[in-house]
Order: sequence, then structure tokens, then C-alpha cells
Amino acid sequence: MIRSYTSFLLLVCITPLAAFVIQPHTTPTTTLAPKSTRLYSEPPSPDEPESDEKSDGRYDVTKLTGGADDGAGFNQFDPVLTATTFLSRRFGIVGGLAIFATFLFVEGDEIVKALGDKSPLEGDGVVVSKPSGLSYTESLIGRSGNVPLAGSVIGLRAKVSIGDTTIYDTKDDKPVAFKLGQRPFQNIVCAGVEEGIVGMKVGGKRRLEVPKDLAPPGLVLPEGVNLVYDIELTEVLAGYF
Repeated sequence: MIRSYTSFLLLVCITPLAAFVIQPHTTPTTTLAPKSTRLYSEPPSPDEPESDEKSDGRYDVTKLTGGADDGAGFNQFDPVLTATTFLSRRFGIVGGLAIFATFLFVEGDEIVKALGDKSPLEGDGVVVSKPSGLSYTESLIGRSGNVPLAGSVIGLRAKVSIGDTTIYDTKDDKPVAFKLGQRPFQNIVCAGVEEGIVGMKVGGKRRLEVPKDLAPPGLVLPEGVNLVYDIELTEVLAGYF
């Protein structure tokens, strides 16, 4: 389609020029301009030997979209194609590899950092409800290390609250460490915490809404009030005992 539009625009532009090139004759018949200025080529006369001269290309629209050797769909105004074609023709394969190596030397550190970046991603904040009654929202999605499995040693920062009252906080203390699946539960760990960290990785953060049935044993909660855990997974180590 681009080639058709280009041919049309070129024809519109050169038609006025052709009017000046074609000279009127005194006889009723009109004589065409010299062969070099014709808009089309006529087959050679049988008595006229074929000329080895090539057209000067004045009205050769293939120059706008590339010659026949460029293949179907070639467009010389494509900046990427033009640049790569120039580099390959100007510098050859060795030159292209040298340019690529220079690019890696300059930007290599940034590429490696991007590939090795394991920083947490922002969560979607969607509430996930489990059949047990536990629900959680994920504020950060960890991408480092392994997910917790039975027997893994877990490092966990936690803030535990009921309503507006905070009953436990590791903010100014060491993270809570425990073995996943160990009984009896220790410290603030409970069935709700064990279920709530499933699928997490180091750096991840969740807010757990723990119902009374999954809360630490012996803790009395008001009816319909959940125990809230704001947790951050800090470590997951394989258990060897």
C-alpha cells in the first residue's frame, strides 16, 4: 500500500513537469519528448538496435522503497533496518561484533544487575480467603530464596494486634525464629501463621487476619474479632533435624 501511495504522489508531482518537457508540434499530431524524458518506455523498433544505456532513473520509484534486490516489503525509511544495514555494510560482521562488545562493556553491569535483581515486587492488595477462615493481603511479593516447607527454619518479623491495640512487635527486637511444623507452638507462632506464610519468599510481606480457631492456644478473642499479624519473611533455611 505504501508503494502504491508513493507512486501516486510521484505521478502527481511529475505530471506538471512533463507538461513542460513535452513540446507541441506544428502538425496536428503530437511528438513525444526525447526517450530520456518519457514517463514510460516503448518497446524498441525492430530496425533499431537495443541500446545498452540504462535509464537515468529520473522517474524510478523503486528508489523510494528499495530496489528489487532488497526483497518484498523493504522500506529504506525504517530506522532500525537502515541502521543495521549501514553497520553490516560499513563495518562487516567483525565490526558489528565489535560494536556489540563495546555495548556490553559499557552497559554490561546494568544488564547483570537487572537480571540478578531479586528485590520484592509490590503486591496487588487483593484479599485472599482460605477455607479455614484465614484471610490475607499481600503488600510485597518476595522473590529471593525458597518457599517455606515442613521442617524449614523460618525467620519472621511480626506485629500482632487486636483492633487498635498492639500486643506484640518485633520492630526493635530480633525476628522470631521457629521450625515450620514443630509442636507445641512457640512464642506468637500459631496455625494461622503457618498457613499464612505458605507460598511466601524472603522479603515478602502479608497482613494475616487470623480467626479464633487458628489463633495461639489460650488466647481469648472477642466474638467476631480476628487477630491481625503484619508479617515479613526474613529467612528460610532448610531443616536438617
